[in-house]
Amino acid sequence: MDDSHQSVDQSSWASLSRWEKALAAFGMTGLILGVITAVLAAVLLGLLAVTAASVHLVEADGIGTLFWGVALFLPCNALAALFVYPLRLGLRLTSLAPRTKRATEAALSVATTFLAVLFTAYFTPGLRVYHPWLPALLAALLVALVNLGVRQMERRTTSRTHGGH
Repeated sequence: MDDSHQSVDQSSWASLSRWEKALAAFGMTGLILGVITAVLAAVLLGLLAVTAASVHLVEADGIGTLFWGVALFLPCNALAALFVYPLRLGLRLTSLAPRTKRATEAALSVATTFLAVLFTAYFTPGLRVYHPWLPALLAALLVALVNLGVRQMERRTTSRTHGGH
């Protein structure tokens, strides 16, 4: 094969100087911290939206409780995903139509969010939730709406980049 079409600027990690490696490491650290900050900000906004919509159902001892909720949401989400994982695995092993698999995968995503919010409401110190299934259902529906919006934007972007095909 002819490799002449590759760029001359491609360098391996070993060929970089110490300064270039330090800059690359600094840049990757900044990127990772930026992504983590964006995820935590989105979770905090979602938590605040659910809390505001569920004013009479959620009581918090203070603003610190909401930050505890954000900090605990990701581990609670991992726990919920662990409970739903056997269903996802079973879905992948079936020979259902792709459209049915996508719809079932979306339903499992909603179920995961629902469980994660229930776990977060239970484990967050200083948080009292009356009828916890209502805020959990609200959060699951909010996530489902966001997912629909993201998929719609992906479809538009894909159709524009492929010339409407």
